[in-house]
Amino acid sequence: MGIFDSIARGLGSLRPLSDAELEDEREALRQRYVSSDNVGEASNLYNELHRYDEEMTRRANEAYKRDNPDATTRHREHGWYLPNDD
Repeated sequence: MGIFDSIARGLGSLRPLSDAELEDEREALRQRYVSSDNVGEASNLYNELHRYDEEMTRRANEAYKRDNPDATTRHREHGWYLPNDD
């Protein structure tokens, strides 16, 4: 971990963490959330869980884009929720 990663982590950024570290910290946070008796603390932990989820989703989307550079979003004529039998 370089100096910039240390500074970013100190400021609350999740980017310097590896995928395994991110999953481990999220699981520890989830367990604290589940066992919390204080509503205010639980609310803060829920928001923090959401932040971890957003980072994990961002990484998954970046990995997909690297693996599938030519992939484009395909939309049906009338929406994804309608059947194709027109």
